[in-house]
Amino acid sequence: MTAKEFILWFLLSLLAAFAIAVILFCVHLGMPWWPHHLNREVRIAKHHIAESVEGPTIWLQGGSSTWFGFDSPLLQAETGFEVVNLAFNINMPLEFCFDEVRLFAKPGDAVILGLENSMYFRNKYSSYAADEITIWEPEFFWSLSLRRKAQFLKSLPWRKVLAGDLVRLGQLTGDFEKQLKPLPKKKVIENLEDQWDGRYSGEIPAYYNYLTLNRHGDFVQSNHTIWRGTHDYYLMDLNPVSEMTRHDFKEFTKWARENNVQILMSWLPMARNPKLDLEHPKVKASIHRITNFTSSMGLEFLGKPEDFVLDIELFYDTSHHTTAKGATERTKRLLPFLKEVFD
Repeated sequence: MTAKEFILWFLLSLLAAFAIAVILFCVHLGMPWWPHHLNREVRIAKHHIAESVEGPTIWLQGGSSTWFGFDSPLLQAETGFEVVNLAFNINMPLEFCFDEVRLFAKPGDAVILGLENSMYFRNKYSSYAADEITIWEPEFFWSLSLRRKAQFLKSLPWRKVLAGDLVRLGQLTGDFEKQLKPLPKKKVIENLEDQWDGRYSGEIPAYYNYLTLNRHGDFVQSNHTIWRGTHDYYLMDLNPVSEMTRHDFKEFTKWARENNVQILMSWLPMARNPKLDLEHPKVKASIHRITNFTSSMGLEFLGKPEDFVLDIELFYDTSHHTTAKGATERTKRLLPFLKEVFD
């Protein structure tokens, strides 16, 4: 083989390998494998709730500390706004979270962003998010810039791609229908409304399931292991606010201004515990980095971090999830600051 022939063979081999990788990636998109399609059903349920509101609305968005950590019926009663909790999981990319708001928010609405502290510092996609999104929202991947697509693919576990391809094969052979078929959208909504009205008689899993949502999208507490550990809520880290975060906030705040949607910032609820010291220099520095950044975007927080430090007994199964009582207490503490803005 001559040098020219070798180079041609090498280039053709690379092209063939790339083509195979692209085909495997595209074939696996949208293929659920247990238990991930449950998250798809949560999103269907939250979208159903979002589509039902008509008047001025407060949209809650963030990680699971927002999903578990708000009493939306109380918030609605005290503000006169309809309230929908769109929050999902800390691992979801910020642009995904913001896209969810863009789908539904209208002029005159408000958004409360109750982000976990680590979300400000994140500079890559989590493998969990890449895994989930390619299952139930692959359109998000195609909407990304080329640079972001490359970052996304870097975080995608290729064993998941192969698993999705096997599921696709199972769909062709019939095994998918027998074992892994997710509920149709219509059935998810039917079950959800039956649950709200007391007609649902099936099993309700204790965790991250669409049947644990109330009519606003809040998590309704069920039986689960109680967390009583320690956590510093990522405030002892020295990471700067990431460029990904800066870019996504810049785009979202621009969209909000253009569409007359108000953005309000909320600190997450934090459990009083030995690792959380708001007077520690590193903690103060982290809080300063966050508030400096949000101020540069023209956004201000409702209250201070210390206003939302709660007794550990008000926390549920993790350091970031409050109980129902904790969600009510957090909402009560937020309301005076919120009323100052609205008044």
